[in-house]
Amino acid sequence: MSKLSKFEDVDVFAYLEAIMKQNTGFFQSDFEIDKAIIQKATASPNREDKTLLWLARPSGTHCFRERDVFLKDTAPHNTWRFHHEQTRDRILAYAVELTGIVDGKIKGSLYELDYAQHYERVKEKELPADTVRLIYEHGEREQPAAYRFDGSTDPQLGKFERFETLPNDPEALQQLLQEEKRSRDKLTTGNFTEHIAVLQDGRIEAEARHIVAQMKQLYAPNSPNKTHFMVEVSPAFMMIASSKDTEQLAAMLPYKTLALSTVKDHHGVYAQISKDESRDKDIRKPRPSIRAQLAAGTKKAAPKKAAAKTKHHDMEV
Repeated sequence: MSKLSKFEDVDVFAYLEAIMKQNTGFFQSDFEIDKAIIQKATASPNREDKTLLWLARPSGTHCFRERDVFLKDTAPHNTWRFHHEQTRDRILAYAVELTGIVDGKIKGSLYELDYAQHYERVKEKELPADTVRLIYEHGEREQPAAYRFDGSTDPQLGKFERFETLPNDPEALQQLLQEEKRSRDKLTTGNFTEHIAVLQDGRIEAEARHIVAQMKQLYAPNSPNKTHFMVEVSPAFMMIASSKDTEQLAAMLPYKTLALSTVKDHHGVYAQISKDESRDKDIRKPRPSIRAQLAAGTKKAAPKKAAAKTKHHDMEV
């Protein structure tokens, strides 16, 4: 895997939206909820509100305060773990540090996360949190986290505004959040255009691997006339795929008889191959683009091509 990158002093909404469009085919409207969370966090005087964890999946996005993700049994903690434990979705995850508003744009820094590795840290370092603080317009009160509450108006404290889960050991939480920040600060500053190109290539490769794996699992031709094996191209992939994306996908699929097309009486687009073609193949991995090589730090000078020897030694072929 290429090294993780950070992107400092950026337009947070523009950068996150560009990332989302490389992975989220359905429920892109979730990002409007994220934007509201980010706007509220930017205006908050609370320092803990200004560091968020954000992820984009094929069917939606999520945005949480970092501190809540590390608190055991909270909704953010459970949701962050769920997508690793219960799905095989491709997840793009980032930490977001908000710094303020410049010329009407929310500014901050994005830090790329390896979602699988971050999941392991969350699982390993989760902190117990057995108390909830209920915050009203005229005050607040605390209760055990196991007790239910419905957000109704309190006779003495007035309208319910929000709640906050409290760690049993606040100092341990602060130390953990400082460790996370120190780890992020060590990341190398990346080129965002190149980063998006790598995400695009990764999305296409992930879909190719999915189709090849599904082809291998088929026991008999499953097309309507039983002459072909077929696997549906992920609907979320098709929702955001350009014509160049589908061309690149076809180039990565290792089948001579491949066709990407619709099928009568079926929704969606299918990868179809002849029943006589071997399915025991792996994807064809194309040479990485120049942008991908740059982002991965692997660009090397191309070796000079030696001139072919011919009988006419003064001619270069």
